[in-house]
Amino acid sequence: MKDWTQLLRSLELRTYLTSRRKLLMLDYDGTLAAFTADRSKAYPYPGVRKILNGLCQSPDWRVVIVSGRPTADVAALLGLEQNPEIFGCHGGERLTPAGQVVRVKLEPALEKALADARFWAEAQGLGESLETKHGCLALHLRGMPPPRAAEVAAEASRVFSRIAHAAGAEVVPFDGGVEMRAGSFSKGRVVERLLAEETAAHGSGFTAAYLGDDLTDEDAFRALGNAGLSLLVSRKRKASLARYQLRPPGDLLEFLHSSLVSSAPPQGMGSPLRSAQTGGVEDDGPLQLRGRLIVVSNRLPVTLAREGDGWIVKAGAGGLITALAPVLRDRGGLWVGSSGQIRECVQAGEGDPTASFDRFSREAGYDLLPIEITEAEHRNYYEGFSNEIIWPLFHDFQSRCNFQPDYWTSYLDVNRKFARTVAEHSRPDDYVWVHDYHLMHVAQFLKEQEADRRSGFFLHIPFPAPDIFLKLPWRKEVLLALLEFSLVGFQTLADRRNFVRCLQVLFPSTEIWGRGSVVTAGIEGKSVRIGCFPISIDYSAFARLAGKRQTVEAAESIRAAFPQRKIVLGVDRLDYSKGIPQRLQAFRRALIRYPELRGRVSFIQVLVPSREGVGEYQELKNEIEQLVTQINGEFTEPGWVPIHHLYRNLARPELVANYLAADIAMVTSLRDGMNLVAKEYCASNVPETGALILSEFAGAAAQFQRLGAFLVNPYDIDEVADALNAACQLPLASRKMRMHKLRENVRRNNVSVWVDSFLGAAFSRHLEDFAPQETVQFHEKEPLTPTGLGMTRESERGRPTSS
Repeated sequence: MKDWTQLLRSLELRTYLTSRRKLLMLDYDGTLAAFTADRSKAYPYPGVRKILNGLCQSPDWRVVIVSGRPTADVAALLGLEQNPEIFGCHGGERLTPAGQVVRVKLEPALEKALADARFWAEAQGLGESLETKHGCLALHLRGMPPPRAAEVAAEASRVFSRIAHAAGAEVVPFDGGVEMRAGSFSKGRVVERLLAEETAAHGSGFTAAYLGDDLTDEDAFRALGNAGLSLLVSRKRKASLARYQLRPPGDLLEFLHSSLVSSAPPQGMGSPLRSAQTGGVEDDGPLQLRGRLIVVSNRLPVTLAREGDGWIVKAGAGGLITALAPVLRDRGGLWVGSSGQIRECVQAGEGDPTASFDRFSREAGYDLLPIEITEAEHRNYYEGFSNEIIWPLFHDFQSRCNFQPDYWTSYLDVNRKFARTVAEHSRPDDYVWVHDYHLMHVAQFLKEQEADRRSGFFLHIPFPAPDIFLKLPWRKEVLLALLEFSLVGFQTLADRRNFVRCLQVLFPSTEIWGRGSVVTAGIEGKSVRIGCFPISIDYSAFARLAGKRQTVEAAESIRAAFPQRKIVLGVDRLDYSKGIPQRLQAFRRALIRYPELRGRVSFIQVLVPSREGVGEYQELKNEIEQLVTQINGEFTEPGWVPIHHLYRNLARPELVANYLAADIAMVTSLRDGMNLVAKEYCASNVPETGALILSEFAGAAAQFQRLGAFLVNPYDIDEVADALNAACQLPLASRKMRMHKLRENVRRNNVSVWVDSFLGAAFSRHLEDFAPQETVQFHEKEPLTPTGLGMTRESERGRPTSS
């Protein structure tokens, strides 16, 4: 029997899904729903209802439930918006889409046999285990101790068979019991009837599939034969006439979802199985984006500034826009976000910035859609909820949170404003990709406005463990809002695990299935994909810039200012999560523990201004400047100042020149979603002679640990000091080997790969294609003992050459 992986790549599946008319026959218990001791609570797996609703509304599909239950029970448990076609009692009764129930007339002899069997079972004290149906009597043994169940099954089979013989009935064992039913009732005969009806109506222009799970479905598989797909829904392999196996609920939902998106549902989703260019069938690739890509973020990827009497729009230079621009351009996409200017400020100025945005859109090939934010909204939604609650909480600084209820109200209002804009400017076949913690409720508000769009969310910052997240007063509301996205992405496996654990704590019925970096969660009647997608940078852009003659000359100029010294570089935005005071203390500790470093190591700390109007950040800036002054005052010698502190934003060429000049980069954040400075440094280190000291609490640590980065606990200043000394003593050959591995990792996993992996997970039929991601292995940290090789001679230092 072949599995889901092989089915995905089969001609049979492609033929089935691309047929104009499809007959889908499904068992219920064990197939669409897990078996339960209480049969009245056997609800379908999360996500099944939504998919079946879509299929039932499509004219291309005939969906039929074939069950041993009465039709009324199946209809009640499914709870679909549109009545499905149901054959119950193994074909003894039929529920039409119009709601009419048609029952097969029973012979008196059969009715007497069923009554006799019931009388015997009740006399044995088994009355509560009986289920009486039209033309059937089932004895359920689930919940009994196995020895007792086996004993009762054997005795019931013997007695039922003797009673059934005279009435022309049959006794059939099933997974979890024994059943006596009319000899003409069987799922196989239902399948034969359905195939005959479809043939009469459509000739050979239809395809069929049957999904079942137990012994009662084997005659259905036999009746289907080679006329369609026979699929056994089972967690374990077992003997069956079915040709393929689906493991529930993950494989089952993937199959059903593939069926849904291959049709032409009423909401205009389109068929990703059909090539946009040729109208043909794709071979084995993932499902494709048919409509536009709509990116939604707090800020647009541009800056809006005054120029004379008007406004100018300048493109941003970040990796995100570099990666998304081609996709947006090719799809005629749309980027929605704030322009960064407060509405009152724009209104107070002269001129209208709309023309500038339109001009940029024409040149870029995709549209910018600015959203105006008022001063009050900026204060409460952005500075308040986003940066005084979510930012500190998600970075494990819960003591810095300010849980003001007004912040929450404003946050919802702005998210609703974003959703309204997206709804008004999007189409049903567009894919909406929402970015970061500012906009976690967009999908929920899109559905509130009846704009049902496929959507994904990516969190650029860490996601906290349950003991921290549970402190959020609106914890359930945030989780439920995120579950409205079809895909939720995180930076690391640890973040994804934290999210799943929070779901399981607040919603104990949560089910998780799947393997690899992308899994599926079933909760509250819906299913959502959850994955980890480590973000990256535009490797080629940094490597090319580092190889330019002007950059090399600028790097040599920096080196000339620090002759015969190792250059240690730190580049950070002013924020308490970056651990800058701890890093400075660790540098001071290194100068004390390793006196030979004095005069031979210079530390350049670049601090990018941020939120200067916030008192907390001003205090942090003062603390950093005081530490720099104290350390310099303590250790400065004639011709050598230990720390050079730059408080400004460096242009990209100047930044890359510093990366290229530095022998060691220190990235020791206390908590970080990823930290792209580490990757930018590696990409810019063209001669491959640098060393990277990296916090084990940065997202990049999971990728870099086994490639040569020095992983440190940023709270342990002694360990950071030891790492700095070890990096200074590292021989040239070791530096080259380590940095080469790091750069290759960044090159292979650049920002374009990140975009492709996220969109691939959003549309893929086969989530096992996404390999597991690494997580930090704390027990594997290398010892930071001195190598005994002393400081590397200046002659060993690899010099970049101009290109």
